[in-house]
Amino acid sequence: MLPRFISTILLALVFATGSLFAQDQVLTLNSDYEVIIDGTSNARDWDAKVTQIDAEFVLNGFEGNDLSTLQPGHFKTLKINMSAQSIDADGRRLTRNIHDYIKADDHPTITFELTEIKSVNGSGNTAEIEAEGIITAAGVSNTVTMIVNAERGNDGFTFSGVQDLKMTDFGIDPPTAMLGAIRAVDEMSIIYRVRFTL
Repeated sequence: MLPRFISTILLALVFATGSLFAQDQVLTLNSDYEVIIDGTSNARDWDAKVTQIDAEFVLNGFEGNDLSTLQPGHFKTLKINMSAQSIDADGRRLTRNIHDYIKADDHPTITFELTEIKSVNGSGNTAEIEAEGIITAAGVSNTVTMIVNAERGNDGFTFSGVQDLKMTDFGIDPPTAMLGAIRAVDEMSIIYRVRFTL
């Protein structure tokens, strides 16, 4: 009985030790992020840049640089906050109009919150991630599915991609001008590149 008891104790210690190593890794958003809103109208293309972003990103139990071992369960928390007032277009009038349409005064923060990692296909230091999350803008929340490109660097991760959205998904009527002669297209793209360091 004694050897079996000792074996049980040793096995419990192994599992306990393993759980100690599977600790949270809190990553910090680098200041070289880039988030661009890209749209068009029947008259011209337009774009705007989000210039103020902060984020909370936590992994759990992932070690090393090989993203082939990265699993959905390693993602614990990812939330990105973007200042609506920080959106800056290539003209003062367009910038002001964007702020008005996204109701920046009443809803000053645009957020993305990760809800599920559906799959991770990694090889070496790169991976393609299918993720689901909730984007909240202009006071309206909408669930999106995105394909994200991930790259593992020496000091962290870079995530990039292009996400197509519609203004009407967030209760925003596509803007018009010149008595309706100029009409914005409902569809727009969010082009992003964010880097997190350990």
